[in-house]
Amino acid sequence: MIPAPATLLPLELGGFGAIRGSVALSDPLTLRLEPGTVLGIVGPNGVGKSSLLGAIAQSGVSSYGSARFGSEELTRAKAKRRSELVSLMAQDHGAPGELRVRELVGVGAWASRRSDHAAAVDAALARAGISHLADRRYSVLSGGQRQLVQLARVLAQNTPIVVLDEPTSALDLAHQRAVEQIMRGLGNQGRIVIAAIHDLSIALNTCTRVLLLDPGGSSHTGTPHEVLGPERVFAAYGVRTTIHTTPQGRRILAADD
Repeated sequence: MIPAPATLLPLELGGFGAIRGSVALSDPLTLRLEPGTVLGIVGPNGVGKSSLLGAIAQSGVSSYGSARFGSEELTRAKAKRRSELVSLMAQDHGAPGELRVRELVGVGAWASRRSDHAAAVDAALARAGISHLADRRYSVLSGGQRQLVQLARVLAQNTPIVVLDEPTSALDLAHQRAVEQIMRGLGNQGRIVIAAIHDLSIALNTCTRVLLLDPGGSSHTGTPHEVLGPERVFAAYGVRTTIHTTPQGRRILAADD
């Protein structure tokens, strides 16, 4: 069991956005994310979803505006302090291939200076469903397995803000559902989860809020049902869609033929 972090505070973005080549990638965002929020960031390719995540995590992406967690300004926090507050799973799953899985996941526990290092690694491996891979070298893993290892690294870091870039992109159906459950579980612990998601059905079923970035730079925020309605999806993607609900209550967003 991965314990909830002690610090559970809102994250407030004030006039915030990512910058690439001195150009703002979207209109300024002003959002307040309460503890327990699972925010899905969606939108067509190239609108800046990954850049926005990198800006929030302050990981190699320039930003403007304010990103305040409680009384702390993330854009001015020192790297060590920021690693205690924000963890990032990027799309690039590269890492030294000679590292064993346990060692790589341990990087997350080390980054936030956890005192229960070994227990944190074991718990993260178990939560991601990859305990059986612990002693394998990273270089021999499949793309999906590497994605789960990077997720476990983030879980071991145990931060109140968890940033995930396409966390299910390389996974089979069973592992996609497992990651959905992990994201909801993190939210239930009071963490703030921010994830870029291409599969709009996953956003419908997993997220408590959705941020849709339009190609023109504007954005829309609200509940998944509000933001992912057919007209708004068509305006952003140019595709007509319908939301279907299964007898078990799962919602599926499908393109109309």
